[in-house]
Amino acid sequence: MNDLKEHIDDVQRKCSYYFKNTDLLLQAFTRKSYSAEFGGENNEVLEFLGDRVLDFYVTKVIAERYGLFKSQARTFNEEDRDEYLIRNYLNEQHFTDLKKELVNNAYLARRIEELDFKTMMYLGQSDLDNQVWNQEKVKADLFEAILGAIAIDSNWNPDELQNSVEIMLQIDDQLHDVEDGMDELKENLTQDNAVSTLKELAESGRCSIPIYEFPDEQVYVDGEYKWSCTCYVRSWSIQKTALSSSKKGAKKYATYLVLCDHFGIDSKEKM
Repeated sequence: MNDLKEHIDDVQRKCSYYFKNTDLLLQAFTRKSYSAEFGGENNEVLEFLGDRVLDFYVTKVIAERYGLFKSQARTFNEEDRDEYLIRNYLNEQHFTDLKKELVNNAYLARRIEELDFKTMMYLGQSDLDNQVWNQEKVKADLFEAILGAIAIDSNWNPDELQNSVEIMLQIDDQLHDVEDGMDELKENLTQDNAVSTLKELAESGRCSIPIYEFPDEQVYVDGEYKWSCTCYVRSWSIQKTALSSSKKGAKKYATYLVLCDHFGIDSKEKM
């Protein structure tokens, strides 16, 4: 492990914040196991504060990136409507998905790795024995504790906090990657790849696992028997039912309709 005190200037530079009281930064890197053995304060309260800071400023940055509300504009007329509104294709779920990409433990842990902070934690013997510096949750906790320390040291200065959140998260690059990925999914969406696309979204945590329901018997529609399938995604509150000559076809079509609804795509145009 490296001694944080020997790298404190570099750590502050990477956080884009220079502490008036560097003891707060040292506390952010101190695990409970260390303070239990050697005394002093640990980073648990700072984690709690940093978690709230992270949630608020990531939400704020996303809102600012995707437009202004009418009430924020000094002047407003109908011709400029789009300039002063959140993009209408981003609904609540889209914002939730974007925020999840930026505040999930996996991404926070990755940023701690990239910042080269994980080997500077102060750890007690039990943590050293278990090599906790490699655990995703421990690294994510460190990220949040650093933000908590900045909040206290800066007296909750909003400019300092938002700047550190953006710099430490590399938020512009990450949002760009997320947008590109979602745009690619939307552009390439077809009935044939709908089931695999929804499965990928569920596995990455963007939605709940889809639920499929098939009746025991075919239904008679327009002079022929067809299979019915209902696809339900609980986290999106979207449910669609489709008919086809085969169970597989009905499943594809129902899934496709769910994704079209979620992405705001006209299913008639895509078919």
